[in-house]
Amino acid sequence: MNRMIGGPLAAMLALSACASTLREQIYRADAAPVQVAQWTKTAPVALPVRSEDGVALTGYYWPGDPADRDVLLFFHGRGSHQGIGARYAEHLAGKGDHVVVVSYRGFGGNPGTPTQAGLVADGRAFVAAARDLVGPDARLFLVGHSLGGAVALHVAATVKVAGVVTLSTFDKLEESAPGGVGLLLPDKWNNLDAVTKIGAPLVMIQGTADDRVDMAQADALFAAARAPAAMLTVPGAGHNPNMAQLGPMVSAAIGAIDSGAMAGYPVALPAGWRVRRK
Repeated sequence: MNRMIGGPLAAMLALSACASTLREQIYRADAAPVQVAQWTKTAPVALPVRSEDGVALTGYYWPGDPADRDVLLFFHGRGSHQGIGARYAEHLAGKGDHVVVVSYRGFGGNPGTPTQAGLVADGRAFVAAARDLVGPDARLFLVGHSLGGAVALHVAATVKVAGVVTLSTFDKLEESAPGGVGLLLPDKWNNLDAVTKIGAPLVMIQGTADDRVDMAQADALFAAARAPAAMLTVPGAGHNPNMAQLGPMVSAAIGAIDSGAMAGYPVALPAGWRVRRK
């Protein structure tokens, strides 16, 4: 009897250990505490948030113009933390909009272990915190890099937002993983499904030299998106965003969505850039 139970139990334990190892590879969470002043020129305000399941998180916030109702929430990527997120998001601050840097469990000194459900819960908690900061008439724009784009898409599929901007975001992690590992992944991050559930405009920005998310994935994600949507292709750009270059395009996307002018976004493109719209 014990031998009969032992086989299935051993298999379950092995699968559990495998899932844990795969999650570590998916997220590669940097757990070192963040000193945000090391990452930013103008340090933001610390923003403590408690997630839906009680996990205490620390994000950051640059207040905008008190009369401005737009809040930009920046979601950082894999192997990163909220300090690097702040370094990117700082390029969006100082233009009147309120800017929030989202953080996740297990990253940047936060407690907990990253999972898909956990990161989505963390994102939703920061959405609620943004509404508390600015008020119930806040217009929320989610901006996500790589895995952060996936979190932003899945959050936007479950809460009302004004718009979403993704930077170097994949289509479906299960199919993108090498060597058949996708079948074993505990967290699927099916962005093709999430993007169909978003009732807000979407802007995608993708580099042609991205060595982690190829153009085929970006094309598939754009094809699945509901209109209105736009995709900017940046020649020679890699996976990590040059926000000095891309920040103005993100801010312009927010402005276009605000004014109902997505059909004309962007007004002008740098040489070699390409745009598709629907």
